[in-house]
Amino acid sequence: MTTVSAWTASHSSLRWTEASPSSFVGRRTERAQLDEAWSAATRGHRQVVFVGGEPGVGKSRLLAETASRLERSGAVVLAGSCVADLGTPYQPFGQPMTTLRPAVADGTLELRASSRLSRDRVLAMLDAVTGSGDDVDGGGEHVDLGYRQDIVDAVVETLVAAAADRPLVLLLEDVHWASESALDLLSYVVESTSTTELLLLATLRTTAPDRSAGLVDRLARLYRLDSVRRIDLRPFATDEIEEYLVREGRAADGRGAELAARLRERTGGNPFFLRELVRDLAPGRDRAVLHADGPAPQSVQDTIESRLRTLPPDARETLEVAAVIGDVVDPDLLLRASRWDAGQALDHVDAAADRHLLELRPGADGLLQFPHTLARQVVLDLVPLARRTHLHLRVAQALEQPGPRGATRVQQLAHHYDRAHVLGYTAEAVRYLLEAGRLAEEALAHDEAAQLFARAAALDPDPETADEARLRAAACWVLAGDLPAARDLAETVAADATSPHRLRGAVMYEESTWRSSRPSGRAVELLTTALSATPATPDDALSVRARASLGRALVYEHRHQEACELATQTIAQARRLADDDLLVRVLEAAFMHGHTPADLPTTLARAQEVSHLSRQKGDLWHLGHAAFQRSLISYVIGDDRGLADARADLVRTADATRQPYFAYWAGSVDFTRQFVTGRFADATRTSETLVELGSTFETEGTTGPWSFQQFMLRRETGGLESVRGLVTGDEDVHGTWAPGLLALYTELGMSDVAQRVLTWLVPDEYASTVAGSGVLALLCDAAVELEDVDVAARLRPAVATFTGMNLVVGGLVAVMGSADRYLGQLDSLLGRGDPERSFAVAEQMDAAMGAPVHRAETLAAHVAHHRRHGPDGCDVRALERSARSTATALGLARVLRRLDSVGAASTRTTHPDGLTDREVEVLCLLAEGLSNRQIAGTLVISENTAANHVRNIRIKTGCENRTRAAMYAVSHGLLT
Repeated sequence: MTTVSAWTASHSSLRWTEASPSSFVGRRTERAQLDEAWSAATRGHRQVVFVGGEPGVGKSRLLAETASRLERSGAVVLAGSCVADLGTPYQPFGQPMTTLRPAVADGTLELRASSRLSRDRVLAMLDAVTGSGDDVDGGGEHVDLGYRQDIVDAVVETLVAAAADRPLVLLLEDVHWASESALDLLSYVVESTSTTELLLLATLRTTAPDRSAGLVDRLARLYRLDSVRRIDLRPFATDEIEEYLVREGRAADGRGAELAARLRERTGGNPFFLRELVRDLAPGRDRAVLHADGPAPQSVQDTIESRLRTLPPDARETLEVAAVIGDVVDPDLLLRASRWDAGQALDHVDAAADRHLLELRPGADGLLQFPHTLARQVVLDLVPLARRTHLHLRVAQALEQPGPRGATRVQQLAHHYDRAHVLGYTAEAVRYLLEAGRLAEEALAHDEAAQLFARAAALDPDPETADEARLRAAACWVLAGDLPAARDLAETVAADATSPHRLRGAVMYEESTWRSSRPSGRAVELLTTALSATPATPDDALSVRARASLGRALVYEHRHQEACELATQTIAQARRLADDDLLVRVLEAAFMHGHTPADLPTTLARAQEVSHLSRQKGDLWHLGHAAFQRSLISYVIGDDRGLADARADLVRTADATRQPYFAYWAGSVDFTRQFVTGRFADATRTSETLVELGSTFETEGTTGPWSFQQFMLRRETGGLESVRGLVTGDEDVHGTWAPGLLALYTELGMSDVAQRVLTWLVPDEYASTVAGSGVLALLCDAAVELEDVDVAARLRPAVATFTGMNLVVGGLVAVMGSADRYLGQLDSLLGRGDPERSFAVAEQMDAAMGAPVHRAETLAAHVAHHRRHGPDGCDVRALERSARSTATALGLARVLRRLDSVGAASTRTTHPDGLTDREVEVLCLLAEGLSNRQIAGTLVISENTAANHVRNIRIKTGCENRTRAAMYAVSHGLLT
């Protein structure tokens, strides 16, 4: 157990240990909200408050005052910040973890007994976060960090240990500059500390250009969690400015209100501008503020510029060097980078401090800082580009010194040499950008690594090494889930006929294409061209992998025979080469081949082999891809245990890699289980989560699946009536997903337009793949509902190929249940086959899958069959009771409606040969000699629908023409 006296935060980590030089006023409501949050945190309910606003509005000052007050009351306060262009991947957590690491190392902070990470493993992960591991030039042993889950868990374990005895305040500044890796870590900390005595306060700018879409999306998801809130600071009102003037002793002679009003007009109430303007107002100069035509500064920039003009040129140059170094300035680095000797440079620092342009950073670290990021930016903006470039070079050369060179130093060197590369230092810039990228890659900060590699490639004058860097960047983008960025870089390499990495680029392009199921014409073109330009080396691993990728791309071009041949060849070659890594990749590429029912055993065997090899190597990336294939096939073949096992592997992969791609597929399995078990509220929430997850790794193709999932949920629960008013029947089948539109028309009872769409769809090739089989289900629903015997007869062979299996839309977008249920319904309508057996097989499948929703649908279809053809010894009432019981318990409005419809139909007269009431009406009109058009006008239906009814009558009665149909009507007493 940690004791209060055993560990305290080092003051060098805190920025709030000294009083601010100016008064703190206003913010009473915000302070009350923070006090409320702190009170809840001390009761073990973690609180998160994001403080937003424009630059200079007082976000940091509010946190500084809060931190100082809470520290005096016994809290442990840790602080970290982000910078715009010099930060390490996991900023702003680096500074707090640097403070806590020694206490973890010596055992002062005890990790929870439930922690899955050892102390040594936690320390290694903290080194990755802080960028303070072994000297990157020292040849120390490289620690394999595995997957990002260990990093985020290590940070959480450390924070929980620190908060074990005293409540902890964690201040994170300027998170609008945080990297994707840092935002992921922040999200995990918030999600995983709900019962920790922790108050997390974070500041962020809410104005462009700092307000990014990525940050908004991340925070939007966090705001849904309990105890996460946001405070937006507004500018000061006039009375708050007057209070500030009084406290600063600037409201003499009773003119405080008048001066405050003018200052409000001049500053817009921005606290930083207000403070800086008031600082510059010597006694008696307030007249300049009170008159609009006076010389007072009109902006923060004017204020800083006026002070800069009073600096001697030499001192101004030293201040410019400080601005190039960053918001926080190491005096040693400043002295080395300055052109002046140490004494002169320190005099320059004093001169800048006298003018409130630099200040000593609170604490004991001896660092300098600008009073605000805005002040530094103004200084930088006034430095001409040429001089600024030379200053970057001087800082870079000052950083080039003997001794340990950690990740932070490498990042700084990369930044400054990058900015100075035009002076002839491109080689140094590329070298350090690549080194920084490697360190970010090793720290599993894939987004940041990709950006660094891509920048190095843009600078590198050597085309070969530049393409190598592009491919490293593309590989990192794939791991980060940014597939469009990966495609762009890979295509650049693959399309260059002179690049020696052309084939690798084509492989990478296809790798970033298939994951989002995009059309692969470009991938086929790039791979084909690159392979034809590469010397024939059939046993070369890259060549084998490229041909496997080509096979996968051909699947999306519907060239299945060629694809299957390539899969067979490349798998055999990989086995002959005894290269397990290659074998995993070519087997994975073969997942996409032959997804017809007959091919499922082969595809499943390949997925299981990849899973086995991946587990042996601890390779979760490929395990995740194999697990998705197993989940899809397990549902189709009715293997509920296999589905559960595949989900476990998907969850394991998603958790460890922190990649939304795998979380999306794990969520798809969850949606499937929730839907088939009737947990529709859970399924609705999961569907909402899926559309958000999908948008993080590919911006296209996620709203369509969400829309159809919403349709399926509403269809089962009776929620479609709410959209009836939005459906006109005039929708363009070419501009929508026609099967979905057909399903909507069918469920809303819009028979004529449903018939039109069904007739339009059926001539197309039937869905023959597993992922397209759900379309057959939608077509069958429409054919049965419309009693279209002709369409039913044409659908039957396609459905029969799936007997013994479940039907599915896409990659578990929606699950439709047993194919045998649909086969039984078609045979019941057609009066052929063995519907009884089909329903029995379907019910067995439903039970094996633990799917009461599917079972209720099957029972209702079975009841409808017997109402149409008679009980034939079956206890139809028992079937109906069972179906009603399940439907009532789960709220299956669609099943109940169908049962009611079947019950009403059973009280009507039974017609010969299964003719429906409508068909008997049409038959009687035929006997009267009416044409199809006349029948349509009489019954107020479309001519096409009338023709379908006539066709159904001929099929059911065996009458070859209208004359025989008329005779049939007379002989069976149908004419009245």
